[in-house]
Amino acid sequence: MLTDGVNIIDGFIINIGVDFEIRVYGGYNKREVLTRCINELKDYFNIDNWTFNMAINISEIELLIAGVEGVQSVPKCEITNKCLGNYSSHSYNIQDATKGKMVYPSLDPSIFEVKFPNKDIKGRVV
Repeated sequence: MLTDGVNIIDGFIINIGVDFEIRVYGGYNKREVLTRCINELKDYFNIDNWTFNMAINISEIELLIAGVEGVQSVPKCEITNKCLGNYSSHSYNIQDATKGKMVYPSLDPSIFEVKFPNKDIKGRVV
């Protein structure tokens, strides 16, 4: 039967965190470079830039970090699931959803969100 009705369903929010390591060229202030990397990631993960069922490209994140002046290399970049407490109650197995360097969302409408960028984006200089 054909109708002109529209069903709107709620999407699932998958809260994530980013944990990365960088190496910095000599002559650069390590803290300043790390702060610039974190700020780049905050801009990248701004929820206004994301849509439902959009995958996370870890290679793109690594290139973004590597493009910050003073960064020599990015030996580690991991996406982790944050759930319960102040986060969404939906847990998601990031490891199983990662193929190559792409983190795919579930088949149900879902969106990845860094809820607390100041706390959920962690970096360190090695």
